[in-house]
Amino acid sequence: MFRIAHRRRSPVTPGGAVAYTAVSGHEGRRADLVRALKYGRATTVIAELADELAAVAPPSDVVTWIPASPSRRRRRGFDQGELLARSVARRLGRPARRLLRRADDVAQTSRDRAGREAGPTFVPAGRRLRGGCHVLVVDDVRTTGATLAAAAAVLRRRGAGSVEGLVVTDASGTEATADRAASTIGSNPPCGGTPWTSPSAPGMSTSRRDWRR
Repeated sequence: MFRIAHRRRSPVTPGGAVAYTAVSGHEGRRADLVRALKYGRATTVIAELADELAAVAPPSDVVTWIPASPSRRRRRGFDQGELLARSVARRLGRPARRLLRRADDVAQTSRDRAGREAGPTFVPAGRRLRGGCHVLVVDDVRTTGATLAAAAAVLRRRGAGSVEGLVVTDASGTEATADRAASTIGSNPPCGGTPWTSPSAPGMSTSRRDWRR
């Protein structure tokens, strides 16, 4: 059974509403773990967070992530969204693919309220999605929903049939929860084929083909 988790829809945007599931509100131990990962480079918390994310994840065909800004990735030495997404994908038995790239280098936490509501700018990465597949987008924290909405708009234009977010904590201030019923991950073939692999993903081979080529 899926555990109790926040499940919401982002505000309606030109790309449409985006459903998302969060493990919890942005408080307590989970918020501490997210901060340790993002600002303390504590990659040892990935396994615990991925376990919790996988436990509440909705069915999907392929897993991707919200990419960090280039400067943040260089500073940390890794992209926490990628590490989480790849770990979750392994637990779900789904492929993980880099489907988005940042077209700007401004972190969400560095923006003012208007900037956060506008969201970052993404461009597609890799091959176009096939078969109208369901894409699960992993991120650490959701605040305004603008980031997920911007990502979903790009993914829909690239062939995604549906897009849903999966985050560790929800800092939007909403409180209601929903009990997710038992569900089985679909047996559809991965959309797009073999997933891209990265040296920064723990346990992943670097010999696999790079989807960016």
